[in-house]
Amino acid sequence: MSAWDIKPAGVSGVLKKTATAAESMSKAGTAMQESLKSAATSAGTISGPYCGEAPMGPVGGALGEFMQHKAQELGYIAVRTEHSLNGAYDTTTEYVKGDLDMAANKQKQAVKDPVVNDQGQELGPDGKPVPQPPADKPGGGT
Repeated sequence: MSAWDIKPAGVSGVLKKTATAAESMSKAGTAMQESLKSAATSAGTISGPYCGEAPMGPVGGALGEFMQHKAQELGYIAVRTEHSLNGAYDTTTEYVKGDLDMAANKQKQAVKDPVVNDQGQELGPDGKPVPQPPADKPGGGT
């Protein structure tokens, strides 16, 4: 570990740029979800008029299935990005403090593959959704 040569200012700059890009991706994902809902509702049905809400048509059903299958993948990307940003931040913080063992531990934790449920939520060791971290770190709250 003594061979590490981290430039904190450089890490900070990259984290800021990456956090901005991640935020843009998050907004695009949210917009896509809303667009898919709207498209599914507007796609119509193959049956006649009903009292109340009309049943889902084949196009709307297909769009719903698509989003259901993609939710886990999109959630994984968001969680992996968040872990990477927070891991770089935490590792660099420990490096600056001079605690190379803790820096190595933070790095090791950051590269672990997250477990995400079919709704795109990160799961903890107990199998329950993990609460979102505070937004005071780069990548927090994404």
